[in-house]
Amino acid sequence: MAWDTARQLDDNYKNTWGFAQLLEHIEIGILVLDLKEHAIDYCNAAFFEVLQNDKLCSDYQGLYDLFVRNIEALDDFDLAGRAAHQVTYQGRLFGHSVYKAASDCRCVFIRDITEKSRLEAIAQAANAMDNIGFIFSGIRHEIGNPLNSLKMALSVLKQNSETTSPQILREYLDRGLADIGRMEYLLKSLKAFTMYDSVELKDLHLVEFMGKFISLIERDFNSYGIRIKTEIPLDLAWVRIDERALHQSLLNIFNNAADALREQEVPEIHIRAEVRDQLMWLTIADNGSGIYPEQLKHLFQPFNTNKVNGNGLGLVITRKLLAMMDSDIDIVSEPGCGTQVTIRLPIVTEEVRALQLQRNL
Repeated sequence: MAWDTARQLDDNYKNTWGFAQLLEHIEIGILVLDLKEHAIDYCNAAFFEVLQNDKLCSDYQGLYDLFVRNIEALDDFDLAGRAAHQVTYQGRLFGHSVYKAASDCRCVFIRDITEKSRLEAIAQAANAMDNIGFIFSGIRHEIGNPLNSLKMALSVLKQNSETTSPQILREYLDRGLADIGRMEYLLKSLKAFTMYDSVELKDLHLVEFMGKFISLIERDFNSYGIRIKTEIPLDLAWVRIDERALHQSLLNIFNNAADALREQEVPEIHIRAEVRDQLMWLTIADNGSGIYPEQLKHLFQPFNTNKVNGNGLGLVITRKLLAMMDSDIDIVSEPGCGTQVTIRLPIVTEEVRALQLQRNL
């Protein structure tokens, strides 16, 4: 019995030593604050390297105000604290998360993300410039062609106004109106691209949302012989989205599917929803013509399209809207094997729903 007790004490000592060594050598700064005593209970070596400020490192109130106070004030602190937060101090950007280690104890994980943020900003700026280049090139092409055609038609009519027959006149007028319609369509698409400068996120029941959405489009799709099949469990988690933005995103995806199903004998679209990795996976799959690998690489570039009357902005707008809702989109396709589009939406956990319902009572 004495030997077992000695071995247990020895094991506890080794475990304590092992955890201490791990915390001291980890590259993330770790800070533990005792709220009751208003004291710094623990900090590892990386904490001093990350902050690089001896005065702040020993200032309990300063550390609490900088990293904990605003997050702890949130109604759902237990969940929100674990998310990644950012704070700027003396020109440097820190990423941190806060955990309630005990009722009067807060554990903070801190990283200096100043350089990471700078590099990401450079990459985003470069990407934005590339996209702007694509957009202006596309606009020049999409407006330039019909504008030149219209100018040519009007010039011919002007030169031959006295001898042009009514039939040829109508042909030129129809051609000019078609060119104007093409430019109007482009301008409407560009308006759709910019109309969602911000989104209004709300908790929505995906089953109800999809029911409304499908009821709106089903009649038109049925008129083309396209059958829509759904596998959406009734007990799905709620999602936090902007209803208008998700509606527009799905409409773009379904319109693309309808175009791909034109030549299919038994056209079908399958919709499936499930929760995976704390996200709502909504999959829309069709058995249409599919997409060639070279086209697949450039799907999200502005004005990239193989449609006769398309302008290549639908998926660009869709990805923008989803990104504004903290969501993303993935497309898998092969020629002749159909296309599968997966969008991942943030879910609202039962804990958060319960807290929200309590606040509303």
